[in-house]
Amino acid sequence: MRRSSIIMLIAAVALGLIAVLFARTFLGNSGDAGSPTAAVRTVPTVVAAADIKFGEKIKPEMVKVVDWPANTLPQGSFQRLDELTMGAGRTAMRPIVANEILTESSLATGANRLSTAQLLGPQMRAVSVPVNEVSGVGGLVFPGDRVDVFVTRQPEEAMPYSELLAQGARVLAVGSDMNVGKDKPEVVKTATLEVTPLQAQKIALAITVGQLNLALRHFSDESRTRLQTAQVMDLNDGTITRLVRKPNANAGANPGPAPQSGGTGGKQAPVGPGVVVMRGTESSFESVIGK
Repeated sequence: MRRSSIIMLIAAVALGLIAVLFARTFLGNSGDAGSPTAAVRTVPTVVAAADIKFGEKIKPEMVKVVDWPANTLPQGSFQRLDELTMGAGRTAMRPIVANEILTESSLATGANRLSTAQLLGPQMRAVSVPVNEVSGVGGLVFPGDRVDVFVTRQPEEAMPYSELLAQGARVLAVGSDMNVGKDKPEVVKTATLEVTPLQAQKIALAITVGQLNLALRHFSDESRTRLQTAQVMDLNDGTITRLVRKPNANAGANPGPAPQSGGTGGKQAPVGPGVVVMRGTESSFESVIGK
């Protein structure tokens, strides 16, 4: 009995030691995960101390430095206040909310003026087009919106027609306002668009020969639609169109004898009121006299 008791005591001590070692190992690993040394690495980052309006020059009291997780830091951020406030300084290119990280893309260098050129993408151009309450979508086009550009012409040698010049062009400014935070509709005389060099060339020509119109599109719609030239005959839905011919100015007077074909076999020109019936590309004249 004495020997068995000693064996049981030794086994209990051994199990106790194993339990203690296991507890220390488990608790030690848990403690390391929550310790400051295992926390996410942070770096000093400049953020807005209060809301900053579009066009405001950045002043020291408008910004502050906070610790920000290094792995979530956006590109173009700043680590020191003097990067924003020293020298020429910086100006807000859009509204910035409190505690938002300030980046190169949200600020313009210098405080003398805001330039549209800083908003342009690489190899893009800025062109201004004339607009009014109708062609400018009732003043509901704002900086940052996307629009399609159409030109409508009424040449002397052909029927009126409309062409698509550009799709998804970004609006840089309406009038002289570049503020993407603009929220009140306003009818202006011009809209400045970001387009390719070829589109800029076409728009410059279209301004001199026709009327431009903007069509507002959803900001996330990047689709491209192939549209044919739209003419007057394309305005219906494909059904037969009935056009009433204007009465002849001399129809009320004595028309005299009907003109002869002169032996040429040509058709006699229609005289008096009637109806022009269009079937596809063919037309026929139906007189209404005596009917």
